[in-house]
Amino acid sequence: MMKGLATCLLVVLVAHQLGLQARAIECTTVIESLVQCVTYLIGAADQPAAACCAGMKHLTQIVATAADKRAACDCIKNEAAVFHNINEEAATKLPGACCCVTISVPISSNTNCSK
Repeated sequence: MMKGLATCLLVVLVAHQLGLQARAIECTTVIESLVQCVTYLIGAADQPAAACCAGMKHLTQIVATAADKRAACDCIKNEAAVFHNINEEAATKLPGACCCVTISVPISSNTNCSK
């Protein structure tokens, strides 16, 4: 459950960085890419695990089309609605906490996926 929320928050960030359009990527793919970020996002770890950063990097590589971006964003928002213990500050800082992952849009459960 927490895995889904973390995944959703990260996908929103990725989706906005890359642009949005039609739907293509599966939500399970998004979640699998970001599941290792949950401990950081709930405040149980001071730094994201290497596997979290690798998952974020992988997600930025596979979310290529506008449809993928919108689907990933929607996935994150849906999962974020289920969990209430995600630290919004940690979510915003996650991309910067991972070396070599360039995503400039903050992660937020309030992101508008249609833009």
